[in-house]
Amino acid sequence: MGRHRRQRATCATCIASRGAARGRIARASTSGRTSSTFASRARGSAIRASSEGADEVGASGSLDDEGKDWAGGVEWLATMDPTKAVEEDPALREGELVLPMFPLGSHVYLPETEHVLNIFEPRYRAMYNEILFNGSRRFVVPMCAPNEQGKFSSVAAVFYLDDLKEVSEQTNDQVKFVCSHTVIDRVRVKRSLNDRVWGDRSSFLRVVTEKVEDIDADDDFSNKESALEDRFKEMIDMQEKVDEPIRFTQEVATTPISAKRDGKGFWRLVSLWQSLMQSRVQHRENELQAGIQKMLRNFLEESGVDLTDGRSVQLSFESIPDNIKAEIQRMNEEYGEERIELLNSAIYPFQYLVQMDSHAARLDYFSELLSEEEKRLAAKNTLRLMFNSGE
Repeated sequence: MGRHRRQRATCATCIASRGAARGRIARASTSGRTSSTFASRARGSAIRASSEGADEVGASGSLDDEGKDWAGGVEWLATMDPTKAVEEDPALREGELVLPMFPLGSHVYLPETEHVLNIFEPRYRAMYNEILFNGSRRFVVPMCAPNEQGKFSSVAAVFYLDDLKEVSEQTNDQVKFVCSHTVIDRVRVKRSLNDRVWGDRSSFLRVVTEKVEDIDADDDFSNKESALEDRFKEMIDMQEKVDEPIRFTQEVATTPISAKRDGKGFWRLVSLWQSLMQSRVQHRENELQAGIQKMLRNFLEESGVDLTDGRSVQLSFESIPDNIKAEIQRMNEEYGEERIELLNSAIYPFQYLVQMDSHAARLDYFSELLSEEEKRLAAKNTLRLMFNSGE
């Protein structure tokens, strides 16, 4: 398969593992800090946070605590059926094209974004050799259903191979290629031709696709676009005003903000929003880890362990007092409920936007997302003013 390689920054020291509550080893760092590894996709310092967010946000549930069916809004391809006969010579309608398909997890890849993949699985090595040989340099990357194997979105990103480096000698053949890509298009996957290989992993999937075209491609939405741009800038200012722990930097506000259909306008805006949502997931994860870390440090200090030298101390879960075990379990359960909503918000809205065939519809939906943020920030600002007036 491929590994998605991005820029990485790592803070120092250890994490008290959430898996500790399930009997795994927890580690307490004597420096008192938690570590997190985050990934950014060419956005640099667009997000300001005490703990930056991750590109991969993991699995989510399809229902939130209010019963909203997030997955129900996604257009899905039929689940892979390894018993289905292979179509060797498919009949194609006008506008249809057969392309390789490379599932890369539940992350939603947006148009006009760039991504680097490390390729090591034999079947995907073969795929890259093929797209180089036939000159297409293209393949399809769908969103994978977070909780169901072999289920993919029917509207997917088209990756274009910009550059390929052979690195097998440097990596002792652990990685064959390092490949740079740009997402150049969106397609609707009509059907898979060889479900069987999803089961036996003998090759890569091939799918029949057609390009997704906007039904309002010739319409002018300048007023809607300008209004959205202004609101986005005002939202950035409000995030700064209420001192949001995860927020856009003022550098974003001072650079051109565009919601236009062409170029990197609207999709850059969506990409920034995606980064914000994913950063919030990781920030909340880091808060949980910091809380567990603090409890373990306090326990060690009360047990007479010297933590002044900066070393890490390993603890077995069995050695932790029952009251701390119970508190760790409570924190994990409480966070688990919140995590589903955070993860869903970082995945599904972006697939909804990708599958829409109307720029006006995308503007309206993004406006709804922005409205939710505006309401949340307004409520936070009201509380801030109340507390300040009481001082």
